[in-house]
Amino acid sequence: MDKMLKYASILIILISFVSFYRTFQEYKILNSGNKISVSVFSVPISCSESSKTSKAYFTFYFNEKKQSKRLEGRCSINVGDKINLITNETKDIFLFEDEDIHFKFLAGLLIFVAGIYCYFKASK
Repeated sequence: MDKMLKYASILIILISFVSFYRTFQEYKILNSGNKISVSVFSVPISCSESSKTSKAYFTFYFNEKKQSKRLEGRCSINVGDKINLITNETKDIFLFEDEDIHFKFLAGLLIFVAGIYCYFKASK
């Protein structure tokens, strides 16, 4: 049982590193990313239609490629609206200018702490 808990805790720690990496990328984008303006092409799942498994999002075209972005509680976005976003150099992550990533950072930190706790608990 302790061996299984030890392996599970290592997996949890690895997941937290992935979360930290993504959140750090988003932090860098918010501070030094490229500001862009896009037109909303469609809103396939609106806030009123979203659920725990299917989140509300909108689609837009950027550099002739169809992209999507979660609405993140911005339920007043409609087809044709101009939206200001920030993106990275590779143009594969899109954030709202005022997007808050603190919760994502905290979640990654809590997962990391839980993994460390489980690892030491299994080592005893």
